[in-house]
Amino acid sequence: MTTGALPHWSDGLVQNLRVRPRLMFVAALAFVLVGAVVFAGAVPVGVVGGTSGWLLWFGGVTLLAVWLILLLGGRPLAGVLIAGAVATASGIYLFYNPRTGGLAVAILAISTLVMDGGVQLALALKLRPAGVWRWLFASALASVIAAIALSGGAFTGTAPGWGPLVGTALISSGLALLLFGNATARRIAARGPD
Repeated sequence: MTTGALPHWSDGLVQNLRVRPRLMFVAALAFVLVGAVVFAGAVPVGVVGGTSGWLLWFGGVTLLAVWLILLLGGRPLAGVLIAGAVATASGIYLFYNPRTGGLAVAILAISTLVMDGGVQLALALKLRPAGVWRWLFASALASVIAAIALSGGAFTGTAPGWGPLVGTALISSGLALLLFGNATARRIAARGPD
């Protein structure tokens, strides 16, 4: 069966899906490029942790600025103040303790890879007779293997231990997204305009 044939999709699902081929291509290209950078680069844990702390610190200060603007406008939101204060304090802590920041990034990467693999596996099994299911399944497998290796201790000192694994998972996710978007666009085009 070709990648253009998606037999399990109900017409209602396909009708509600709005696929923009250029947007799907740009997203897939972003996954592939980021994956290639992660695959090739060996980044020390301190740089990853310090950068994540700085970004969180910056985000918290931005939230505090938004709260101040809302306060001056007469509509202060306590949630924005609390989120800004927590993000700022956490960012400062992670910035000055980069090893902890690196561990936080590793935990976030593991949870993201597990979620990515699970969603792609479910979608691959749903679309199994269609040709695109193989790419989704391979991408799900790459994500799960990277998550297992990363949680099993491949995160030691620098990224060479997990960089190629996470890079491969990102590249395969980009390719699967590209082929999935192409198959969906073909299916919608075959149905004709509504």
